Formats: sequence, structure tokens, C-alpha cells
Amino acid sequence: MFNSRPAFKSLTQAKGIGLIEVLIAMFVLAVGVLALGQLQGDFFGTSAASKSRTEALAIAQGRLEDMRNYMHEAESLDEFNALYPVDTDFNLATIDGVNASFSRKETITANGDLRTVAVTVEWEDATGKTQGITLDTELTFIPPGAAGTLAVDRDDLLVPSPTGRAKLGKGTVPDGAPTTSNGDGTKMYISGEDKSVVSGQKIVLTLEDACNTAGEDCEDFVQIKGKVYIDNATQGSLDPEDVFVQASDASYCTRYYFDSLGASQTIDNATGTDLLSSSGDYSYFHYTCYLGGGWHGNVGLLITGGIKQTDKVCQGDPVSTDHWDAPVIAVRRTYRGMVYEKDSSGAAVTTAGGDYVYTSYGIGDGIVLPDPDTSDHSHDFVVSSMSTNSTEGSNCISQGVMVRADATSDTPGDLFQENPHDFVCLNNGYLDSYDSSKYGHDLTCPYDPTDPPVALHIVSGVVDVDVTDSSVLSADIENILSSIGVNTSDGPGNCLLSEFDAGGSGYQASYACDVYDWGTGWNGMITTSATGNELKLFCDPSPLELTSVGENKTNQNIDCFVGNYARISGRVTTPNPSKVLETVTISGGVCRLGDAGLSYECITDAFTDVAWDGSLTFTLSDGVLCPEEGATTSGTLVLDSGVATATDITGFNQLDINIQNNVNHCSL
Repeated sequence: MFNSRPAFKSLTQAKGIGLIEVLIAMFVLAVGVLALGQLQGDFFGTSAASKSRTEALAIAQGRLEDMRNYMHEAESLDEFNALYPVDTDFNLATIDGVNASFSRKETITANGDLRTVAVTVEWEDATGKTQGITLDTELTFIPPGAAGTLAVDRDDLLVPSPTGRAKLGKGTVPDGAPTTSNGDGTKMYISGEDKSVVSGQKIVLTLEDACNTAGEDCEDFVQIKGKVYIDNATQGSLDPEDVFVQASDASYCTRYYFDSLGASQTIDNATGTDLLSSSGDYSYFHYTCYLGGGWHGNVGLLITGGIKQTDKVCQGDPVSTDHWDAPVIAVRRTYRGMVYEKDSSGAAVTTAGGDYVYTSYGIGDGIVLPDPDTSDHSHDFVVSSMSTNSTEGSNCISQGVMVRADATSDTPGDLFQENPHDFVCLNNGYLDSYDSSKYGHDLTCPYDPTDPPVALHIVSGVVDVDVTDSSVLSADIENILSSIGVNTSDGPGNCLLSEFDAGGSGYQASYACDVYDWGTGWNGMITTSATGNELKLFCDPSPLELTSVGENKTNQNIDCFVGNYARISGRVTTPNPSKVLETVTISGGVCRLGDAGLSYECITDAFTDVAWDGSLTFTLSDGVLCPEEGATTSGTLVLDSGVATATDITGFNQLDINIQNNVNHCSL
């Protein structure tokens, strides 16, 4: 018989949740909650670190401004030195900030009659690790009566404040308000007559009353653009996110890169490869600093934890043979215009010694540097690491920093060709407007006004041009004479050349150059050139080298000869910065070396035949000279065992030099 009771299902078929499943679900939920908490903690930790760093920068900047104000209390140089005694890590102070407790200390070092002041602010982050930033500046004594030498009564300030017309922003952009992308990770926002730069939703910088009517006819911000390169051979462990760009006074600098589609992204979103050059020689990012018209000041770098003595920032042009373009080591780039004041008759106000009284002046509204309508180079920095005593800009070449493979296409270092050095003069087209009845300016700046000289000296003489060479047509003489210019190694614009008058075997003109003495005499060169007619004029001595010039120097005469000449120049490639070109001589003519022995230029004697024959002899500091293919010459240049034999040479010629460790490396 069948059992009439209903059958029970087996345990494997039972419905519902068992205890083990409940425990597993609780464990998974706990792990998720812990991960979420960790993520939230990391988020707040990053936010707190950023806020602490911003607060530390404000504390350091405020202290530097306080110390600048002390300068007005000094009536003499001795009092100035007493106000700023040389000391290390003094004036210790503890500051209870909003985001952390900060310790502040100062270091003052002597630099001639200057004082270099560094303020360091440190704090502990959430993990107990010490973080820090360091800002520095240079102070110099200015006699309280200096303003009286202007000999002009005035009721207003001499020049506007260097801060410019921008103000630090406040608040955020309202939800749904229209903004326009700047293509660098920031946006532009117009509210009524105000125009603002926006980062995220935060208003970071504002031009008040920039628009004549709401949203129309608005004045633009000043923009300074460039790139920051990190030399991975010496600074491989430095993260680009730890390098910040900052401009003085009211400003905002953004950091960004361009992705594979050409869209700009902030570097916070970058992967390691996004910020690498093609072969990985450099990590780099772009920056744009926004400022207001009328601003003049500095744009420089900050590194998380402070800039160490071995951290070296290279600026300048490693390709140019002009001394004033050569690389320098400096952590900031200075932007200044220089104007002089006029008296009621319109004449320039001068000191008792007859020198112009120059004053720093700012940049015009809406100017973008580099000028987008030109091929001017962006304003780049190259961060490297060198020994503490490597302070000369030539180390940026000799130690390879600016001439890595990724910096070279045709010429070593041409990635940075025409990159500006640490002072940018605003006089040639970038000055803010001013009353021309009260002020005037030259097209060039005589010196860097952030490092004013102690004295001005004048070097003068006569340029004598011999035109007896019958191979040059008389019709060309006038054109050659009008192209002649004289410059000092400090840069163009410091020399005046009178008109040429006929006399003797040719033509003569007098010249006078301003040279500036920083307390130890002026050391430099005076160069005579004929732009556009370089192959028609030879001058001797050129350059005229002078040392320890501590007073006016007269009768520094230069003899020039019109004729037919050829020029031979080249760059040096080397695997080792200690192996460079030491000398180069020519069998007829003169030669000069570029900075660090990594370039040269020679001009031949005049030739009456159709071309020049001769030789160049190269000597090295070390290593061996290897044949270099691809010389660009009008005739033949054969390099063998350190001697280049030239045949049928005319015009401009390029012969690059390759140095290797030994002969076995010549074929590499």
C-alpha cells in the first residue's frame, strides 16, 4: 500500500537563506564599507594636503612682504645690514593655521650688498610626515633720499603698483552660468562688467570693470605661457605633480597637457606616459599664468618639500652663440619694463652724474607671451639636479641637461632655441600705456632692474672701416656701412654708433657703450657686426674682450675691412660633458668658441679669388675627434685627425664636430 502522508523535500531542495550565506554577505558588505571609508579618507587627506600647502605658501609670502617693508626703516647701508643679519634658521615661529600647525624659519645670506632671504614653512600631514615649502627673494638697500634725485614735484605715485589690475577671485560660478573654455584646464566667466578665470567652479582671478557693457567689449587678461621640463637623467624621481608654477602678486597659473586627441587636460588626470617626451628624456607639462594689465614681477617654480641646493633650473638658449642669449641657472624668470621720467621741459631726468633714472614698469592689457602672431619660443623651464657649486648656465649644456636626444632634431638643444633666459624686457611693444609727456622708454632695457648695478661706465672708441679692397663694388659700400652695429655682451641696445664720415682709407664713426659695474668691475665683450652683410665685413678685434672695467674707458678702437669673406661654424656632439672643444684656429682669419665649448664660429681672411682655401685645427679637452657626415659647405671640408682642410669655400658653411671616448666609438 502507498503511504498517504505527503512526502517532505530533501534538504538540498529547501528554500531560504542559511547562516553561512548570511555571514558571507555580512563579510562582503563590511569589506565594501571599509573600502569606501578608505577612499573617502584618501580623498579628504589629499584635499587637506592641498589646503595646507596653500596656507603655507600664504604664510611664507606674507613674511617676505613684511621683511620688504623693513627696508624703509634703514637710513644707511649699515642699518640695512643690521636689520638683515646673516643667519641660518632664525626667527623661529609657530603659527596655528586653519589646516595645520606650521613652523616658520628664515635664512639670510649675504650677496655683496644684497641680502638673500629664504622663508621655510613646515607642517606635519595627516600621516605624521613633515612637509615643507621654501620661498626666497633678494633685498637691497635704497637710500631714503633716492627719490629726491628725480628732482620733480609730483602728487601721485611714480608708477602703478606691480600687482596689476587683476584681483584674487572670490566665490564660485553659479550653477548653470555660461563659461568659455580657455583650452588649458580653466574657463572664462563674465558676470556683469567683471571678467574672471575659473578653475573647476571656483573663481580664482578677476578683472573688475573689464567690460564696457555686460558681457561685451571686455578687456583680456595678460597670459604668460610655457612648458616645464624635468630632466629625467638627473631628476628621474621628481613627479611633475610636485612642481608648481607661481607668479608674483595677484595671479593664477594652471598646469596641463594635451591628450592624444589634442584636448587639454589638467596634469592631475595624466598617466606617466602622457607627460613624457618621445624617448623619455624629459617629463613635461604646459603652464599658463593669468595676470592683470600693469603687472610686472616674476614667474617661478616651487617644488613640494622646498627647492634644494642641488635643484637647478635652466633657462635660455643653448644653441645661440650670442652671450646674452646663453643659458642661465635661475628658479624664476623676471618680467619688467623700464621707463625714465621727464622734467617739465620734456628732457629726461638724470642724476648728478648724468645717468638716466630708470623705474620698473608693467605690461599692457591683454598681452600674451609668447606673442601668438610670431614664432617666439614659449617661456620654458628645465628642472635638473647638479652639484651645489654648479651655478653657471654653461652647465646646462656641458652636463647635457638642455641637449638630450629629445631636445635635438637638427642641432643639439634646438628644442630650446630662442627660449628666453631669466629676464624678459617688456619695452619693445609690451609696455602698459603711460603719459608720454611724463615718461619715456627705449626699445631695450639697459640691465635687469631686479639686480641693479653699482655704477655705470662708458666704453668708447672709433670704428674705422677700410674700403680699399677692390673686390667689393663701391655701390655696396653705403649698404654695408648702414648695416654695421655695435653691441655689448649684456645684450643689444647698450651702444650708440654715430653716422660714418669719409676719411683716410675709408670711413670712421665713433661709438659709446654703457657697461654696468656690480661692484667688481665689468667683464664682457663688445662685438661689431654687419647684419645682412656678414660676408662683406671683417672687424678686429671683434669681439673686443674687456675685464675689470671700473671707470670710463676711451680709445677702444676697432678696425674693420670690407672684402669677400667666408664663415665656417658648427655644433659639438659629445657623450661626456668633460669632453668638449677646447680651441679652434684657422690658417687665415679668426675663430671664437661658444659657451661650454659646444659650438664655434670662424671667419676667413678676405679672398680676392673666387673662393678660400685653408684649414681649421681643432683641439679637445679630452676624447677623440671623429669624422662627421653631412657637412653643409660651398666647397670641400675634409676632417682628418683634428684638421679640416678647406677647398673652394665661400659663403656660410656648417661643419659639426663629433667627439667620442676613443677611436673604437667613432663608427657608433
